[in-house]
Amino acid sequence: MEPSITKVNWQELIGKAWEKREPLWKDASVDCFRVFHGYEEGSTGTVIEKFNDAAVIDYKTDIRADLPELAQALLKVFPFKNIIAKGHQSLGLSLKERTNILHGNDTRVICHEQALKFKVNLDSPHNPGLYLDARDARAWLCDNSSDRRILNLFAFTGSLGLSSAYGKAAEVIHLDRSKELLPRIQENYQINNLEFEMRNFLRGDIYKHLPRAIKAGKKFDGIILDPPPKIYQSPYAKHKTNGQDFSALIQLCSQLLNPGGWVLGMLHRFDYSWDDFEDQVTEASGQLLLPQSRLTSGIDFPESMPDKKLRVSIFATPNTPIDER
Repeated sequence: MEPSITKVNWQELIGKAWEKREPLWKDASVDCFRVFHGYEEGSTGTVIEKFNDAAVIDYKTDIRADLPELAQALLKVFPFKNIIAKGHQSLGLSLKERTNILHGNDTRVICHEQALKFKVNLDSPHNPGLYLDARDARAWLCDNSSDRRILNLFAFTGSLGLSSAYGKAAEVIHLDRSKELLPRIQENYQINNLEFEMRNFLRGDIYKHLPRAIKAGKKFDGIILDPPPKIYQSPYAKHKTNGQDFSALIQLCSQLLNPGGWVLGMLHRFDYSWDDFEDQVTEASGQLLLPQSRLTSGIDFPESMPDKKLRVSIFATPNTPIDER
């Protein structure tokens, strides 16, 4: 595949985007955020994220010819020690072609968000290990998990459950299908000096584990539900699973929730609205769960269409007090 020739003025685009994020790079407690959101800032398919002193460029349109210029534009706004570019698999590139180290040589870094630390793998084929648009959700969990027993579903590298643990949760159970991800959750606990028990990191199929937990009488005071946009077809599900499978998952989760408990649900799909999402959850729970508050992504995720942003809803029984952030 021949790289396309573009006429993007990267220095101008990056400079403008950096100025808009001044509240973030001036905040000494946060060193990770999205530097450039190309869908709204001048280059569809290109996003650039900062993790401490490293930058990761993800591109879905072929900008390989521009990468040296883009790296220099980034170095003019911040003294990055490492810059890595990753092309999307849809470009038809081999795995080797997809990842390019443009500056530096480190592929592992620890970044900081408020009081928490996160270890990220810059050269991971997909997300390095921290979804930056969930910053406000992590802050909410830190503030609303005290003394609660929390279930973190589709845990990934555990940042959401880790936030609950830092917020003095009585216990946090993490569940994910990937064997590779559970050790990364444990690493994040270790670098934050948080105690953990191995039995709280579960690998397995959510459609198998949740019915078993219900049958065993397990109960939780908070459930974090962040299903991926594309979900696997489970042999344990009684229906055809699809991305963001909230109807089926909420039916299960509502049976695991203690009185006064909450569910934090994260919507990534663009084909229905925030109101539709909340109505779906309320209906699936048999009117047990009602939307109490909403969160979304920060200034580093500019979108002209609100339904293109991450949408986070907190659901609870009507008499559950919820902190309004």
